[in-house]
Amino acid sequence: MSSEPWTLPPKQGLYDPTLEREACGVGFIVAIDGKRSHKIIRDAQTLSARMNHRGACACDNDTGDGAGVLCAIPHDYYANEIREQQNIELPEFGRYATGILFLDKNTHKVAEAAFEKLAKECNLRIFVLRKRSSHTIPRPELRYYICSLSLKTVVYKGQLTADQLWLYFTDLKVSPNGLRPSRFYVTKDNMMVMASEVGVYDTPPSNVVLKSRLKPGRMLLVDTEEKRIIQDVELKLQIARNRPHSKWLKEQITMEELRAAHVRNSSAGDVIENGLSAETDTAKKNAINGVNEVSAVNKVWSGDKRLSLYCYTLETINLLLLPMVQTKKEALGSMGNDAPLACLSEFQPLIYEYFKQLFAQVTNPPIDPFREKIVMSMLCPIGPESNILEPNELQVHRLFLPQPILSLSDFEVLKHTTHRNWRTKVIDITYPVQDGPGGLLKTLDRVNSEANVAAREGYQLLVLSDRQGGPTRVPVSSLLALGAVHHHLIEERQRMKVGLILETAEAREVHHICVLLGYGADAICPYLVFEMAKNLRADHVFDETFTDDVIFKNYAEAMERGIAKVMAKMGISTLQSYKGAQIFEAVGLADEVIDKCFKGTHSRIGGVTFDILGKEAFERHQITYWDKPMDLLVIRNPGVYHWRAGGEKHINDPASIASLQEYVVSKNNSAYENYRKTTMEVVKACTLRGQLELKNSRDPIPVTDVEPASEIVKRFATGAMSFGSISLEAHSTLAIAMNRIGGKSNTGEGGENADRYLNQDPEFSQRSSIKQVASGRFGVTASYLANADDLQIKMAQGAKPGEGGELPGYKVTAEIAATRHSVPGVGLISPPPHHDIYSIEDLAELIYDLKCANPYARISVKLVSEVGVGVVAAGVAKGKAEHVVISGHDGGTGASSWTGIKSAGLPWELGIAETHQVLTLNNLRSRMIVQADGQMRTGFDIVVAALLGADEFGFSTAPLIAMGCTMMRKCHLNTCPVGIATQDPVLRKKFEGKPEHVINFFFALAEEVRSHMANLGIRKFQDLIGRTDLLKVRDDISVEKAKTLNLSNVLRNALDLRPGVNIKGGTVKQDFQLENRLDNKLIELAEPVLNGVHTRADIEMNINNECRAFGSTLSYHVAKRFGDDGLPEHSINIKMKGSAGQSFCAFMTKGIHVTLEGDANDYVGKGLCGGEIVIYPPKDSEFNSEGNVIVGNVCLYGATSGKAYFRGIAAERFSVRNSGAVVVVEGVGDHGCEYMTGGCALILGLTGRNFAAGMSGGIAYVLDVDGSFKSKCNPEMVELLSLNNPEEIAYVKQLLEEFIEKTGSLIAQDLLATWPEPTTRFVKVFPYEYQRALKQLEEAKQQTPNVINGNAQITNGKIKDIEDSIEDADMAQRKLDKIKGFMKYSRQKAMYRPVEKRVEDWDEIYNFQGVRKTLRVQAARCMECGVPFCQSSHGCPLGNIIPKWNDLVFHNNWKEALNQLLQTNNFPEFTGRVCPAPCEGACVLGISEPPVTIKNIECAIIDHAFEQGWIVPQLPTRRTGRLVAVIGSGPAGLAAAHQLNKAGHTVTVFERNDRIGGLLQYGIPTMKLSKQVVQRRVSLLAAEGVIFKTNVDVGKDITMQELQELYDAILLCTGATWPRDLPIPGRQLEGIHFAVSFLEHWQKKQMGNTAPLNMRLIAKGKDVVIIGGGDTGCDCIATSLRQGAKTITTFEILPEPPAQRGKDNPWPQFPRVFKVDYGHEEVSLKFGRDPRRYSTLSKEFLDDGKGHVSGIRTVTVEWRKDENGRWKMEEVPNSEKVYKCDLVLLAMGFLGPEKYIATEVKAELDERGNYKTPGGKYCTSLPKIYAAGDCRRGQSLVVWAIAEGRLAAKEVDLALMGDTGLPGNGGIISVNA
Repeated sequence: MSSEPWTLPPKQGLYDPTLEREACGVGFIVAIDGKRSHKIIRDAQTLSARMNHRGACACDNDTGDGAGVLCAIPHDYYANEIREQQNIELPEFGRYATGILFLDKNTHKVAEAAFEKLAKECNLRIFVLRKRSSHTIPRPELRYYICSLSLKTVVYKGQLTADQLWLYFTDLKVSPNGLRPSRFYVTKDNMMVMASEVGVYDTPPSNVVLKSRLKPGRMLLVDTEEKRIIQDVELKLQIARNRPHSKWLKEQITMEELRAAHVRNSSAGDVIENGLSAETDTAKKNAINGVNEVSAVNKVWSGDKRLSLYCYTLETINLLLLPMVQTKKEALGSMGNDAPLACLSEFQPLIYEYFKQLFAQVTNPPIDPFREKIVMSMLCPIGPESNILEPNELQVHRLFLPQPILSLSDFEVLKHTTHRNWRTKVIDITYPVQDGPGGLLKTLDRVNSEANVAAREGYQLLVLSDRQGGPTRVPVSSLLALGAVHHHLIEERQRMKVGLILETAEAREVHHICVLLGYGADAICPYLVFEMAKNLRADHVFDETFTDDVIFKNYAEAMERGIAKVMAKMGISTLQSYKGAQIFEAVGLADEVIDKCFKGTHSRIGGVTFDILGKEAFERHQITYWDKPMDLLVIRNPGVYHWRAGGEKHINDPASIASLQEYVVSKNNSAYENYRKTTMEVVKACTLRGQLELKNSRDPIPVTDVEPASEIVKRFATGAMSFGSISLEAHSTLAIAMNRIGGKSNTGEGGENADRYLNQDPEFSQRSSIKQVASGRFGVTASYLANADDLQIKMAQGAKPGEGGELPGYKVTAEIAATRHSVPGVGLISPPPHHDIYSIEDLAELIYDLKCANPYARISVKLVSEVGVGVVAAGVAKGKAEHVVISGHDGGTGASSWTGIKSAGLPWELGIAETHQVLTLNNLRSRMIVQADGQMRTGFDIVVAALLGADEFGFSTAPLIAMGCTMMRKCHLNTCPVGIATQDPVLRKKFEGKPEHVINFFFALAEEVRSHMANLGIRKFQDLIGRTDLLKVRDDISVEKAKTLNLSNVLRNALDLRPGVNIKGGTVKQDFQLENRLDNKLIELAEPVLNGVHTRADIEMNINNECRAFGSTLSYHVAKRFGDDGLPEHSINIKMKGSAGQSFCAFMTKGIHVTLEGDANDYVGKGLCGGEIVIYPPKDSEFNSEGNVIVGNVCLYGATSGKAYFRGIAAERFSVRNSGAVVVVEGVGDHGCEYMTGGCALILGLTGRNFAAGMSGGIAYVLDVDGSFKSKCNPEMVELLSLNNPEEIAYVKQLLEEFIEKTGSLIAQDLLATWPEPTTRFVKVFPYEYQRALKQLEEAKQQTPNVINGNAQITNGKIKDIEDSIEDADMAQRKLDKIKGFMKYSRQKAMYRPVEKRVEDWDEIYNFQGVRKTLRVQAARCMECGVPFCQSSHGCPLGNIIPKWNDLVFHNNWKEALNQLLQTNNFPEFTGRVCPAPCEGACVLGISEPPVTIKNIECAIIDHAFEQGWIVPQLPTRRTGRLVAVIGSGPAGLAAAHQLNKAGHTVTVFERNDRIGGLLQYGIPTMKLSKQVVQRRVSLLAAEGVIFKTNVDVGKDITMQELQELYDAILLCTGATWPRDLPIPGRQLEGIHFAVSFLEHWQKKQMGNTAPLNMRLIAKGKDVVIIGGGDTGCDCIATSLRQGAKTITTFEILPEPPAQRGKDNPWPQFPRVFKVDYGHEEVSLKFGRDPRRYSTLSKEFLDDGKGHVSGIRTVTVEWRKDENGRWKMEEVPNSEKVYKCDLVLLAMGFLGPEKYIATEVKAELDERGNYKTPGGKYCTSLPKIYAAGDCRRGQSLVVWAIAEGRLAAKEVDLALMGDTGLPGNGGIISVNA
């Protein structure tokens, strides 16, 4: 697209000209008495020149971004010039207008003629002329722009620098007021000079009457007609008195007034107005059914179905809503967002999830809504608004709510109110289910129409209600309805006439409410939250103290905090400003949706349509109210926050984590390939880049021709994770690794100790190349800055852009406190990014400061992807940054609210593409190196980022995973079990990460990148950058929503936008003009001291405001040579005069002393680290210093040590984050001592508002001049005390004496004159947390406590076990600690009954009573992992919801636990007994401790349920008429039959044996699985309608063909019953039997079969040898023992397993370690030895001469790896041995199913002899025939068989019915199946 050369470029690619932003440096010079003088113009020229640094230049470093000057029309000058040059007499002043027009040389005559014609028509109606001409004259190829047109003033401006302005406009030889505070002088000659800085105007000091500043939110008027200055108070008073505001305010309506006036219309009864159904009916319909029913929260099917309808999940309730109601705060999360974008999710996300909150970065500052809540307001006026241009009492004739959330009772009042003739119209936003998905659009049109009619009919309030949603009506999303109505009413000019209120079951989270407010809601009643909370109270989740009122108030307060936080990240302080502001970007919504409901919202990649949104809403309704049977016992919980088996995909899933960790330790290439494959699958499911693929070249090149990996890894950096958020061990490991490979590690904002960057061993260097400078300013010293390769300014964080953070006191260890220059135990707040990075010009100043503080460092700025980030990046480039990081929304964090983690920021794919395009468009790309950051995992990610425009790549989560992170998402709790995100010394010892692990990961990535480059035909990595032509949208996208995305603008080649420009980042160096710095002369004069030639240098200099960051470069040289120690006191002494530029003495180190006679601008002493600063007014000044401003904003920000004495007032934000400096000043502005953590501030005058907000350390002494200080101090974190301690009185006196000595302060002199009397007027500001920490430190000196494992009890130095230490087990369990349970409590070891007792019987071996007694203790050990490996492919095949039911057992909520268990497992009574518990092998706790006793807890849940009578037959609600045959009654067959019966099919199970149960009945001995337990379940299934037929051998007694004719589907679950034989000499001998025959024979005997015993299969009195280990072998051991065997020996061909995992058996694989099972323990007791013989190969069975086995000849074998890495067995010479035996049992497993059925039907088998089915499917090669269990997958576990049976049943049901209500893996139901 082309554009006119004088306009902004057109919208193209991701560039949008509407997103352009401006920088600002302002000033004015005015004669207060209105006298005109050319000197004013001359002074203005000087003023603008001295603020040249506040403007920006284009890519040529010569074209300014804009400068201008406004002045009064110089009438005499104009009149003379025009008279002389054109012989024209001007009219008198005020009778003509003058202006500046921008015209084009080629068309200016046409434009002038058109303007002249209009001017005649308009006469002197200047405003009309401007508007008409601006709309009618411009056209293509004709340039016309009015710069200035006025009767009184003229504006000279252009795209110029401040210098060029005055040269261009020869008649000068001669912006709106910024929101930021400004400095001004008033002089004796009646002039006022105001500017962004002081020093821009030269006048003798004696001529200055006043030095002040315009305070935030204040007004200032110079009235040249009245010839005086009108200050803020007088000005506002004049305005206030102009109208009867106090009278008008009485027109306000309050809820108290409405409540009092509310009289319910008795005739209406329970009927809601306007025809809506009764609430009471809704409540009854959704109520808890009975006392024994499970609560409405979990038992959706028999409880409150609305929760499912409106997409509530267990996470919604437990992670978000419960904490809000219980704690009045949002819950915290950690480790970022790795779930799919809403436009990629297959789980019907609500439409709110498509919206991402925008946030302020660089364009304006965010706010700290908690520490600065004095500026926040939730006041919520609703109702008709009158014309704002006509002020009257109607402006306040509205309902004023204190916040926007309505209680149920208040909503009822509003709905029925007639007070003051107000009326409320309730509009139903649901539609009949018969309308289908298409009903959505029709309903929106109906609702729009009804709202418009109601507004025109005079209703004051409109309620959009989804109350009617239910079985017969589908709700439209409240957000869609609201957005549509809001915009429709705007178009109809009716919006201001009504208030829009929502009665919504859908909205409940902070983000939901914010989106509703942003799109026009005035108030919201989230009624389902409150009704659900009542159910929770009824179910004892809340106690009775949580009344309805308490629930509402707590929730509303939490919501208020959340809304404030969201508003504040955009810099908005009032809800009124936020409402309707639409500060969101949509990701994945089609234009049709935006245009109808969200007009004006950016949605850059298109996406889902109304059709898809309608389908998803309908699917949610189907899942809830389907008339088809649904196997749903709990709320659907797909795992949006935490990974869940069968649920939403997550980038960090168990499979990828496990494979990566295996690779980095072993360097096994197959492990990396597994990692790459699994990760690519989730990348495709979750991310925008996953929708793309590479266009491989037709001419690929050999990978050997590609740039080596050792060069590629230099482009890698680890993310900004601070020491504090992660442990020292983890932090330093990352640094060592990155230094070894030539990449870069990042300190994060927590600083870095000098011993990590000085004198480092190159091989183990812990120095972080990137030193971050963030809003927290922790430990930012001259030495810290000097020892960096990159200095990175953190403007925003991907996981929580626009927010700050907090390191709680318990995490602030002595090491962290030292690094951050704070006090151990004192919490540290990281404010949002404001203070010295308010705006682009402030950021440019910080960039300059840092460059001066380390001229050799690359200056980087970290931004977060959002719409317009490219324009911001261009501004950053013009601000002279050399590097920019674009973080994605999905970055990690140590702690943030879930709202911030999930709902703010955009994918980096959009941010990188936009940044690259906009920088290229502005020809700035060559100046900037661009880094992409955010959930990067694979080489593919890196290549895509490069092709979109990235030069470098940041990694945070992935390196942590490489070091051992398991994504617990518990970083904020300090309980990281692998020692990474914790400061707990016990947990830190568990850290096992090594630099090699990180290095291995990065090199593997680089090698993958190289393989992609080879396929693309690219040799050099640089040649990838920006090559979007090598990307295309994937051809194989299967998700319907994903297909709707339009990524063409993302893939737009930047060079198409501006062909031919240089896009190689960093090849054009930024020009900082450091050669012109005053510091150069200073360093030259100080060189003798630096070189050690002299010990002292005394220097005198003059300074002006153009000299910025004075002293910073000198401090750099000192720090490089002497480190943090600096120089001895008074080594370099500098005396100065003048007005210092910004950042005067920033980062000044020890030994440097600067005295300034004059004044200074913002940021004086920023980062002061040992130096001394003295500033006092010029000695010939006549004003009182205590009434005048001497230094600007944000002085001493982040100071760590040193001293400062300022005789005068400091402006706003004085001593922010001071952590060690001692400062004295005569007064401060707002927010003084904010976030202070150390040091001392003595303030001898008035303070502004909000003093000590967030102050957690240090002390301030404030002279309370007028008694107002208490009202100005923020009391939340500090105590106000008297100054009465003698030591402190002496200290303050000493500071006063020093202050007098250095500045001559008159105030200090007056105080000392009557000392100590003035001490009574001082207030000591003492933070509570600091007091506590100091007390603890004092106590620690007096005693050394013995702390082991947190709170573990200690007696005589021995740690007691929980069972030993507390006799009253019930009492103990009531006090259990769930958060640290894994640290405090040991795993219960007594799983079985005592061995000496159990060998005497055939009863079950389990210690049920002992296990049950301490079950809650064991449940407390479960860590509720963010990624629960226990339910992953390494753990439970069923995807059992283990963490959830563990937690429910901990809370004694057995019914809920039962439902969670039964949602995934049909037969937990089986798996809880016989499963080898792969879940425990995969338990995260098992990495370093014994795992959780998951199996015991599972068994206890189901056994308890049977005991309580909760397990009863559940008959299907209807029958489908379909017949299904299941062949085989083992666990797979029974599970399938159970599921198919639930679906309503008639199921017949065929079993060839005499009893149902298969393996469960005859393959497992009764002491391991009681046959009563099996029969109990079989009886239940029969009672539910499953038909069982025994003694029917399908394929023999009845043919498959016959079954195919009788049944609609046949499911083969025959198991793997073909045992593996041992074909060695002597196999034909008697006494050799298969183990399964032995076990089955005895089980039949025990079950009471009448057939006589086969004594050949009885072990009594025999020497028994069992060949083969495993569970079957152990069962044979135990059975033989109980039968009375003489001896028992088992052979295992493999070597004895190690006691600990081997290197080839990493966690979370099932641990191949030495275990003693129940049978081994029993034999050891009886015979005194373990029965197992390892590495034993059977060679021959020996004959006793009678055809009976008498022994076995064996050899010992050794196992070695061959050259291919495969294990190879070799016999050990001379190791033969003969074992005596007369009964041999072969327990070597099974080869697969018996073949006679397969032979009959000619079914296709796989290479192992199992029934062959497609991957992930259960249909065989024959129609209607399916297979599941061991006959399909081979010999496996009972739990696998159940999982197979369930999934096969789902597939059969889907095939028979076309849809299915049966769940998949993890118990999750999907209507898409």
